[in-house]
Amino acid sequence: MAEIVAVAGVPHTPGFPALARTDTAAGADVAQRYAAVDEVVERADADVLIVLTCDHINTFTPDMWPTFAIATGDGALGPSDEVPGVPPTAYALDAGVGATLHRGLVGQDFDPVALRGHSVDHSVVVPLHFLNRRGLPVVPVYLNGMVAPRPSAERCRRLGRVLRGALEGLPGRRIAVVASGSFSLEVGGPRMLPDQLYGVPRPGWARTVADRLHRGDLDGLVAQTTERRIEEAGTVAGEVLPWIAAAEMAADLSVAHMDHRHGEGHAFAAWGPA
Repeated sequence: MAEIVAVAGVPHTPGFPALARTDTAAGADVAQRYAAVDEVVERADADVLIVLTCDHINTFTPDMWPTFAIATGDGALGPSDEVPGVPPTAYALDAGVGATLHRGLVGQDFDPVALRGHSVDHSVVVPLHFLNRRGLPVVPVYLNGMVAPRPSAERCRRLGRVLRGALEGLPGRRIAVVASGSFSLEVGGPRMLPDQLYGVPRPGWARTVADRLHRGDLDGLVAQTTERRIEEAGTVAGEVLPWIAAAEMAADLSVAHMDHRHGEGHAFAAWGPA
């Protein structure tokens, strides 16, 4: 049986990799926040990394928009959009793990698209930039957090449970899971901040999410994560859904790190062995 040895959650702001390399206080701060999460992931000594994320109309289009999708191919190119300072890269995927997860989901009444050849955008590239120094093979898993109707929070929690169960068919594997995204974020909408490329419409909601994750109150978080609340929290606030799935996959782990600051729409978090 495979073991989930670490679970993490981070934002995927495209400008963070370049910012983290600057000789500035802001750059050092961003680098340190990712490094604190990376320390937990590195210590777990995983051999494959599952990334739970939401595509941003780069891999998929409104004409072909799956609710769930899993990469089952051997590789992916990225970034398919602009991530300053990150050159075009060929990422190694673990096709065997991807195929196992796909079969497991179909066997439990989920119907994910199987991606045998695709590109990845900043939602995958940014977490890998900070959390995959050893170049582990990756399995991107996509949840629709962008386009209504989204899957419910309870459905996404069950997705995490089924993914965890599907890993039982992979004896000896050590799995790390990363949730990619924010909790309150407006991109391309009227609630963006002046002279900024984003906004945080509901910072109080982001604090609630971080607090409930920290306390292990997934029941409460799922109950509060309604379609209306997601809509109120920003155009891409559905990125909370991968975090819910990941938190369910962390059911046998303990919170090792939780970093949320007042006014922010995201958090840096990690779960590890008790």
